[in-house]
Formats: sequence, structure tokens, C-alpha cells
Amino acid sequence: MTKAKANKTGTERLSIEVHGGKEIIMVDYQRLKEKEMIELQQANFEWMTQTRIQLILSDYRNCYVAPAFVVEAKKFTAATLKHIDKVGLPGIDSVKPWILKEILLTYPVNFKPFDTKEEAIQFLTQ
Repeated sequence: MTKAKANKTGTERLSIEVHGGKEIIMVDYQRLKEKEMIELQQANFEWMTQTRIQLILSDYRNCYVAPAFVVEAKKFTAATLKHIDKVGLPGIDSVKPWILKEILLTYPVNFKPFDTKEEAIQFLTQ
């Protein structure tokens, strides 16, 4: 169930959904280019600091994650570390494991890759 949809660019790629009674920030990076991905991540940062929601689903299916985005993702993680409880990552498959590895080696976080959005939601609501 979607509770709200918005971001500073006016798209519907950033939303809050309620699953199992828990609010989850849904970030849809599918088919975005690097610059758009960074802008969406910045909007997500603003939402996190305003809403205090600690569960995030970042959907990386059907997109290319460039090294510059990973640098920004590490900065985002460092800045939001105390606000994040869990992050589910559909689309971080065997082709893109280095994205997650960079962050897991640097920060003590509960980020997990999944093949599907449904698996990520299940992880976040446990």
C-alpha cells in the first residue's frame, strides 16, 4: 500500500509504502542514468531525515550503477548510518556485487541483496 509519493523532481520514484504495518521508503532506480540516480539518492536523504523511517528498499533492477554513484552511495550511507535499520536491494545480483561489497566493508550495516522486490519486502518486515 502506497502512503505517499513525491520527490523534488516531481517523479514517482520515491515513495513510502506500508507493508506488514511497517513504513518503507521505496527508491526506484530502474532505468535511470547516473546523474538521475544521484539526484534521487539526494531526495531520499531529505526524506529520511524528515520522516525518520528506518527501512529502505532501493530497487537497482534494470540499471547500470557507475563507480561515481557508488562513491555517492558511500557518502549517503555514512551520513544516514544512525537512521538506517535495514536496506533491501533488489537487483544487486552476481553482476553488481561490488556495489554492496564497498559499503559492507566500510560500514556496519544491515544491507542485503535480493532477486525480487517481494523478497526484499519480506526481509524488511521481519
